[in-house]
Amino acid sequence: MDFSFSEDQQLLRHSIERFLSEKYDLPTRRRLEDDARGRDRLWREMADLGWIGAAFPEEVGGFSSSPVEAMVVMEQFGRHLMAEPYVVNAIVGGSLLQEGLSDERREGLIGQMIAGELQLALAAGGSHALRSPQDTSFTARPAGTGWVLDGRMPVVLNGARADQLLVAARTAGGVGERDGVSLFLVDAQSSRLERRRHKMLDAHEAAEIVMEGVSVGSEAVLGRIDGAVPLLEAALDRGAAAVCAEAVGSMSYLVKTTCEYTKTRQQYGAPLAKFQVLQHRMADMYIQTETARSMSYVASLSLDAPTPERIRCTSAAKAQVGRSGKFVGYHAVQLHGGMGVTEELDVSWHYIRLTTINQLFGDPSFHLKRFADVGETLCNLHAAA
Repeated sequence: MDFSFSEDQQLLRHSIERFLSEKYDLPTRRRLEDDARGRDRLWREMADLGWIGAAFPEEVGGFSSSPVEAMVVMEQFGRHLMAEPYVVNAIVGGSLLQEGLSDERREGLIGQMIAGELQLALAAGGSHALRSPQDTSFTARPAGTGWVLDGRMPVVLNGARADQLLVAARTAGGVGERDGVSLFLVDAQSSRLERRRHKMLDAHEAAEIVMEGVSVGSEAVLGRIDGAVPLLEAALDRGAAAVCAEAVGSMSYLVKTTCEYTKTRQQYGAPLAKFQVLQHRMADMYIQTETARSMSYVASLSLDAPTPERIRCTSAAKAQVGRSGKFVGYHAVQLHGGMGVTEELDVSWHYIRLTTINQLFGDPSFHLKRFADVGETLCNLHAAA
């Protein structure tokens, strides 16, 4: 399989690297945590540079030729600890708009997203992990020509800044059933909708969402009534592939910076890099990073494949990246000693983000089971044929 980047993809990568190196260091990231206007300005600047358009194909106004462009963006975001809501907004939310709408509203909403004028958040499943949309805590009941939504979700990523909420609500059946889930686009300023902002441990922003009798019209429905789970799963797989790429960028940075540190840190009259056991540790970190990189590439390249192949490749990648990220992050902190756990050093923030990514869109245990389940289904189909 050819893993080389095209000229345009290389230009995109270099432009992001240059911008973030100059304008997004750790002090800037920490300052923006409590500066809503500053984060909004940064988001608009990202849009002007075309980064949001990288998540959309040309037919809807973007410029990507494949999911690889989004992977390139996310890998650079991982290297620089970018805390903007690119994944849940442009990649997951954008995918749901593309596949869930077919009228002129789709072009208008996606156009606003690419211009940086619209932000989305996804409220689906029972937690911020965004792994099982059929476990949604929201319900929707018919009311005239529209619907009334109720429910609560304690952690919705980007929920505090979003202009519109993508809400997976149960319209039939019981919790856990794949059938009976519908997807709604809800104005975040709707009456009877409450948002309580809070900051995540990894400096990303979220909110508790509470709905008590929120009314929406029939036009708010995306996709089929009672049949939104496949639509949601495809979008969540795009999100999983994106955070795999982000983790690879973070691990690559940790390997490089840890290697440089061990060459300068003196212990027992010699640099740490002189000790063979630590050389082996660094080699293991590099191997884990490159293994995760290969699986991340496979996941991104399989997103447009038939559903069983997409699931197997994405889940295999997410499981491997989770294990690799835990290994690389842990040993990067260990090799930096006490400095590795301080907030002033970006190594600790990379480890925190890798730990978060390990849970986001499903942890390794979830994806190993998912991989096995789809494999068993395929075997049964072949046997029946």
